[in-house]
Order: sequence, then C-alpha cells, then structure tokens
Amino acid sequence: MAFLASLAAIVIAVFLPSRLVPQFARSHYLEHFAAFYVAGLCGLAASPRARLRTVWGRLFLFTSGLELLHLLGGASWRTLLDNWVADVGGLAAAFAPLAVARFRRRFEPPSA
Repeated sequence: MAFLASLAAIVIAVFLPSRLVPQFARSHYLEHFAAFYVAGLCGLAASPRARLRTVWGRLFLFTSGLELLHLLGGASWRTLLDNWVADVGGLAAAFAPLAVARFRRRFEPPSA
C-alpha cells in the first residue's frame, strides 16, 4: 500500500501547479531524488520475491514516462533531463545496497 501511495503522491505532485506542492528541501532536484529514493525502497518492500531488475525496470519506465509527459506541457528538454537524472539517482541510491550485497554473495565460499 505504501508503494502505491508513494507513486500516487509523485503523480499528483507532477500534475499539480508548483505553488500547491509543498517543498521539503531547498533544492528541486533533491526533492526529485528523495521522492524516487522512497518510491524505490517502497517498491523493493512491496515486491520481495521479484528480481531487482524487474522492480528497477518498472520504476525506471515510470520515471521516464512521467518526465516525458512534461513535454506535452511544453517543458524544455534540459529541465526534463535534469529532473530525470535526479529521479534515476534516487532509484540508484535505493537499489545499490541490495545490488552490492547480492554481488558480494556470489564470491562467498560455498557452505560446507
């Protein structure tokens, strides 16, 4: 439920006028990063049996689609690219610890 709530909050924040969206940080990009960090963590918690690539791919498509929707509103490519990089950075920060842990397990000696 928290995962769907986080995605819904992101979608609502994207389509509301900026003056109606509360600011949680001084940086617009930090807010993008934090939103997708939380969405990534919630996505991982909501899909414990899914492969990391699957959860990552779905959230990657979600953020890419949302940023591309801004083109319909006439946003500039540079702004969209900057927002998208912050979004993907938040996802990467959420997924990195699990990816590294799984990578390291491949090199552990077999159990006796």
